[in-house]
Amino acid sequence: MARVVCRSFQRCAIAWITIFAFAISGFGQTTVGSIKTVTGQVTVARSGQLIDVKEGFLLLVQDSLRTAAEARVGIILKDGTRFSLGPNSELVLEKFVFEPAEGQLGMLVRLVKGIAAYISGQIAQLAPNSSQIETPVGVIGLRGTHVAISLEPQ
Repeated sequence: MARVVCRSFQRCAIAWITIFAFAISGFGQTTVGSIKTVTGQVTVARSGQLIDVKEGFLLLVQDSLRTAAEARVGIILKDGTRFSLGPNSELVLEKFVFEPAEGQLGMLVRLVKGIAAYISGQIAQLAPNSSQIETPVGVIGLRGTHVAISLEPQ
């Protein structure tokens, strides 16, 4: 376990803020994308915590994005893939691998509920069979271009 030793209040405060920021951001995990637009209340469920997000918030694998009524969010992933979620929606970033130099490409997201629009990025172009969206009623294989999905409440 690391030990923080501070000789001044300012240095100690900076050290603790840095440690706290790493803990919240998922230290040791790779960022897979970010929030580009937010309207209304949008949260990310991460490691048992619910975090209110703003534009620029960094996303990690296993993050669950949730929009409230009247809310919308736009995200962009590292390969240029774009998702937009409408009101009362939930999308989980199950898997994202974008290492084209090593030939490792793949994306799996799960639309739990609501409305989503998708515009393909480089993963779908370079490896057409490696991008998928799971829904409660089936799996959509993404081979490029764009798609819109609306799940009706049961």
